[in-house]
Amino acid sequence: MKRLYDAELIKDIALLENVGKVQIKDLFLQDGMLYCIVNKEKVSSLIGVGGKKIKKIQSMFNKRIKVIGYSDDVKEFIKDFIYPIKVDEIEQEDKNLILRCKDRKTKGLLIGRGKIGLTNLQDVVSRYFKINNIRVE
Repeated sequence: MKRLYDAELIKDIALLENVGKVQIKDLFLQDGMLYCIVNKEKVSSLIGVGGKKIKKIQSMFNKRIKVIGYSDDVKEFIKDFIYPIKVDEIEQEDKNLILRCKDRKTKGLLIGRGKIGLTNLQDVVSRYFKINNIRVE
């Protein structure tokens, strides 16, 4: 999938790579938060000991930043994206995903008010994987 970056995001990627000493796979802004996708092995390097490095970067950007480890497996990628929320099971049927949760609170956190959480998850997952629909049960 082709991604277009504006000048601001290109500048942010360069700054993150210089300060974090890690190669950024993707960076996008969604609902006022910057999502930074890096290789799974480099997540701790970007966050730093006790989160000091990412806190410094957040103060430089004046935005919240969520660092997500990229995985070629869609289930692992979703687990990393929705962390700290934990789902009981992720099931894949063709190009559809089903996230199974036992308690209502977890379902509510995943879906969000007005389905905004589920829509955001669908948008991000479809950037990297050929997934048509995500359901929460």
